[in-house]
Amino acid sequence: MMDEASISTSKPASLGNGMLYVTGATGWFGRTALHELQRLLGPEAFSRRVRAFSSRSRTIASTGFVDGVERAITVAPLVDLPELASREPIEALLHTAFVTREHVERVGVEAYIRVNRGITDLVCRSLEASPSARAVVISSGAAAALDAFSCFEEHLHADPYGVLKREEERRLGEIENTLVLRAYAVSGRFMRDPVNFALGNFLFRALDRLPIVIKAPMPVIRGYGHAGDMVNLAFRWLWSDRLPHTHPIAAVSQEFELLELASLISSLYDLPPTSSVIDSSLPPNRYSADPGTYLKLLDELGIVPLSMEKQIFDTAFGLRLSKKA
Repeated sequence: MMDEASISTSKPASLGNGMLYVTGATGWFGRTALHELQRLLGPEAFSRRVRAFSSRSRTIASTGFVDGVERAITVAPLVDLPELASREPIEALLHTAFVTREHVERVGVEAYIRVNRGITDLVCRSLEASPSARAVVISSGAAAALDAFSCFEEHLHADPYGVLKREEERRLGEIENTLVLRAYAVSGRFMRDPVNFALGNFLFRALDRLPIVIKAPMPVIRGYGHAGDMVNLAFRWLWSDRLPHTHPIAAVSQEFELLELASLISSLYDLPPTSSVIDSSLPPNRYSADPGTYLKLLDELGIVPLSMEKQIFDTAFGLRLSKKA
């Protein structure tokens, strides 16, 4: 298994001296970013420089201070972001806040559209209040389906999540010094709703010493990226003088067919053989992208992406904690 040191990359050459803002602070990427910033900055600098935002005011427990002491971290409501940015200008912003696809049915399409557009508006206003800021946006591979269209509006009600993500990419991409990363399948210890993801489902069974079951009849291919790799890339880019890419970057480091992934997990955890009914003659279900640009940028920024084995162990580490909670 992995220890804490083995899942973190080395410290960036510089983390600047200004204010660091993280939106979506209680989500998968937000928790990962705060964890890494705790590790990199230490308690005093973290408290002085980092501002965390989510849908409402709350406190969360620290997870990454190297002294091992747990401290309460204040999370402010996202509606406060523009006003705070006008008083404490942003040096670097990591934007991960978004209401995800599974909430559409619960809140209704119109409310879902309104809330997510409101989030994008708040971030745009905040960056406009801090014109020298650099920003990284964590988007989604779901936006790639809209790349072929110049007008998204006609697809909005059929695919509100993908359209709103693509819309946000375009709006924030028009702001100077903004880099867009598209996450596809994600690994990492702060996974939200793990049973909704193949990797989380497989690992829950592995931790219970049960054989993995794949119910999909067709081959399923997913492009994986580790959340920690993505946020560390974000930090290194934010404190560099690199220009943004003109197009979103697909944050895929490795591509796996799910039967292959299940076999790897079964081997690592000494499980019985995977049960599946896959018909390899059927067209595959693929959610992935060419990893070339992402891997090149990781290399240029001095980051070695985690192997799939290490991604699995890091994700399992978080799932063990969630099972104990």
